[in-house]
Amino acid sequence: MIFERDDNLYINLKCEPQYIDEIRESNKDILPGFHMNKRHWNTVKVNGDVSEKELFKMIEHSYASTLKR
Repeated sequence: MIFERDDNLYINLKCEPQYIDEIRESNKDILPGFHMNKRHWNTVKVNGDVSEKELFKMIEHSYASTLKR
């Protein structure tokens, strides 16, 4: 899910629960998932302080996580 709020662009990305706290603590622009299960999802402020490299890494992780059954 990608959305705009308060003139900012956000994306919800799935994350393995064992990494979620570490990732959120690493950057103030990575938040608990907006309207999602907070244990498995992060909301990332795209036009914030998250580097492009880190954002793409999180997108790839999210994609791989959603393919698991």
